[in-house]
Amino acid sequence: MCLQRTLLFLLLFQASTALNAQLVPLSLEQRVINSDVVFEGKVISKSASWDEQRRHIYTTNLISVYKVFKGEIKSSTVEVVTIGGTVGNDREDVSYGLKLQEGSIGIFTCIPNTVRLSSAQGKTQLKVYSEIQGFIRYDLKTGSARDVFREYNKVTEDIYVPVQKIMHSKYKIMNKADFKIK
Repeated sequence: MCLQRTLLFLLLFQASTALNAQLVPLSLEQRVINSDVVFEGKVISKSASWDEQRRHIYTTNLISVYKVFKGEIKSSTVEVVTIGGTVGNDREDVSYGLKLQEGSIGIFTCIPNTVRLSSAQGKTQLKVYSEIQGFIRYDLKTGSARDVFREYNKVTEDIYVPVQKIMHSKYKIMNKADFKIK
């Protein structure tokens, strides 16, 4: 009887874990509408630190902002905080967390960051809306882009145009881009 209960518990636990781990795809429109800030940018540096309670490690990604499609950005750079990272010998990996690389370029859909970090420097801090779905990475060689669920054949036609239609306005240029999109 005890073995049956244990097996039943393990089966139910595994089923609930699998259901909770599923990521629900959000359309570009949903991400834009639900974000406070939408911008194009490039990751120029990264650093990781603990939150103030020392419960989780977060990576602060310094982003050079090129175009702002939604919201207000007052500086040419912002910090995008993502969950996970490495501090000394401690590492935290989160399967649904966005992992950015220095030099990555793309569209960020963001909301205000609410996590208090031990390394906060007073810059505008944002976090991506819907974790790994909050960044659309460009492929400059092909002029395409990709997020976790979808490929965009042409950045200008498949991202710029729809986002501007959703916003009913043109983007604002913050920095001259140091790259070209095919």
